[in-house]
Amino acid sequence: MAEVVAAGAAFQKSTPLYLRVRKDIASRIGSGEFPVGTALPSENELARQYGTTRLTVRAALDDMVERGLVRRIQGKGAYVSGELGDMAGQGGLASGFRESMRLRGFEPSVRILAKSKRVAGEYYATIFDIEPEDLLYSVRRLNSVDGVPTTIETALIPMPLFPSIDTADITAFSLYETYRMLGHPVREAHQKLGLAQLDAHDARLLHVEVDTPALVLECLTVDQDGLVIEYARSISCGARSGFTFHLEYLRSRQLVSINSILYSCKWF
Repeated sequence: MAEVVAAGAAFQKSTPLYLRVRKDIASRIGSGEFPVGTALPSENELARQYGTTRLTVRAALDDMVERGLVRRIQGKGAYVSGELGDMAGQGGLASGFRESMRLRGFEPSVRILAKSKRVAGEYYATIFDIEPEDLLYSVRRLNSVDGVPTTIETALIPMPLFPSIDTADITAFSLYETYRMLGHPVREAHQKLGLAQLDAHDARLLHVEVDTPALVLECLTVDQDGLVIEYARSISCGARSGFTFHLEYLRSRQLVSINSILYSCKWF
């Protein structure tokens, strides 16, 4: 745990000021201090609050505009965009790892560990409704939050649906963003949670001890047409992650649905 705190502190010191300002504004949006649809304080006021210059605040807001968190309206100022509310309401299901972490005020990063193509075989052909000899694109990634590794994820993507997926720059765009750009926006995800202990290889990647308890999440991602477009398996250090369920009931107390299942990084 001391290593996690030290790594986070080192990252904070080395992070440009405009990124720290952006992170704090995003956190205030996520907390509801700046509600969706309302104007942010002026650049001058934000500069005063953060003890910096308008140029630094403008750089932070420019970055948030590019990410869809803030919208500028000419002659009025910067507003918390409606898209932010939509993404926050989905709790990270349809927004992906990077988007959901940014909404919570953290700085995510993704390192590609391996990329390859493989034959689907009978099992995955059934999952994706493709032929056994069709190809899957496999991506293994290490996800980090504020410089601290949190999750190792392996995603399998059916190439009959995404023939050009291997040319996409998934270091610049999240997989969910890539699916959307390639005509398959995400509608929902079906998830299964389990427990495991980290082996030597995964423990080394996550900077923890061998046999550390871990959360294992299997996820089937479905597009707006009801097609399964991704199978992903992620393993996360138990001390750095958590799971939240939100259930909805009828008046008769009959279960209607699981409204959202949220993966989020926790810091202690």
